[in-house]
Amino acid sequence: MGNEFSFVPKILLCGDEAEFLAQVGERPFKIVGQAQISGDGFDFVQDNKIFFNDELQDLPALVKFLQSGAADYFLFLNQRDLAAFRNNAYKRGYLSSQVVTLEQFKASPDFFYDANADLRLLPFLKKTSVKTLLDVDGYFARGRVFTKLANDFTEIDAVSDKPMPPIMENIYTHVYKNLAEVGFKRYDAALIMERKPVDFDSAFILLENIADTVITFARSGSELEQYILANLKRFAEVRALNGGAVKWYILKRLAPPEDFCIYAVTYKNIKLATPPEGYKIIQGGRAVNGDFGYLGDDTGDNISRLNLYLNEITALYWLWKNTRHTTLGLCHYRRFFTTSSDTTYAYDKILSREDALKILERYDIIISEVYFGGLTQREWIINDCGETLTTLGEAIIRKHLLQAQPDYVDAFDYVLNSSTLYKCNLFITRKYILDAYCRWLFSFIIDATEEVLRTINLADLPFTPRRLVAFFVERMLTVWLRKNRLRIKELPIMFIEGL
Repeated sequence: MGNEFSFVPKILLCGDEAEFLAQVGERPFKIVGQAQISGDGFDFVQDNKIFFNDELQDLPALVKFLQSGAADYFLFLNQRDLAAFRNNAYKRGYLSSQVVTLEQFKASPDFFYDANADLRLLPFLKKTSVKTLLDVDGYFARGRVFTKLANDFTEIDAVSDKPMPPIMENIYTHVYKNLAEVGFKRYDAALIMERKPVDFDSAFILLENIADTVITFARSGSELEQYILANLKRFAEVRALNGGAVKWYILKRLAPPEDFCIYAVTYKNIKLATPPEGYKIIQGGRAVNGDFGYLGDDTGDNISRLNLYLNEITALYWLWKNTRHTTLGLCHYRRFFTTSSDTTYAYDKILSREDALKILERYDIIISEVYFGGLTQREWIINDCGETLTTLGEAIIRKHLLQAQPDYVDAFDYVLNSSTLYKCNLFITRKYILDAYCRWLFSFIIDATEEVLRTINLADLPFTPRRLVAFFVERMLTVWLRKNRLRIKELPIMFIEGL
């Protein structure tokens, strides 16, 4: 996600400042105090006293100073003093990775890191329902812990644009180069490192479709901690794991108000029954078929004029461009999803709003049951449109797909040579998934349709072959699904006879 951290560590220095400045190199820092553990009539080993910030103080005062966030590191130039401090501090129950040598500081990550913080986080993951975690910044690999720490209870993936040593890759199930590679995979939680509040906001929004829970750490008294505590109402739930100079914040996002709508597309001037709650009838191709009294696909940004050749896809384009539902779907005036094993049409068997939303708690998209036919998809189109027309249409569509979406050409060829298909362009999904599919589909299919129309006079052909492009488009959802990680729920379709 880029380096938004800009971490300038605060140093409590034990040693000569001039010597420190001469050796520190280009690593950014800010000295916030100086300390010594012996001299002038006192000795830390014997007296448990330390001289810092111009006062003689004891170990608990120093620990409080460090854990308050006033200093990120207690840095020693003298190894003898460091050994004396560590040995005696350890006996008194205090040991922290905040205590470092100059070389450790120079080699430390470009963010605040406390190994003890990891040891507080991992038990939390084990005790909760966080079974999948996306380490957005490669936090674990950038720290000092090189193994999974017996973390076989949570599947952790990472995002890192830089290669990782194999020992660090071992922490993860999969490493993505960027968030785009994650695609539509969802996680129980996403882990991000401490950021400035404005960058935290950006990351929190960016991860909306990846995880409902975001875990981050914030140093005590940092800008981010202050921001979180001042904006508690922004989150559905806030939990903090306390300890040391770092708090882990587990932030559950507020769910947006649910706006659900499934559009039933019709192109016939017939009287349709009022659909169930959450359904609307939309007339496809109202720009060319006349007004039947229903909501039409010819307002706003639309391609209604192409309905004779694209069928319900003109309605799909309209609802993509002109609606803002959080969850939406497409069905037909005579084809509806059902959860019943008996697909004989009955009004009360139509998939309800409540059942659809319940399914989408576990799945990303609802589509028709996969169809297994005796012919390949190309052969089915040839049966409807003839071999010459099919070959010409395929060549034009493939050319535009290659220009706009070259990564999908292999999937396109695979589907056309396959006997399986998700039929009828029926689906129910979240808006961001619909947006992604439509951006992909309409990046090439409108231009391809226009070229087909310039090449072939489809308008003079009978009803079935006139829909040449529509038959190819019906296969496109299957093409797209082959290339994207979606949790798919297949449902039967009820068919209303006689319409």
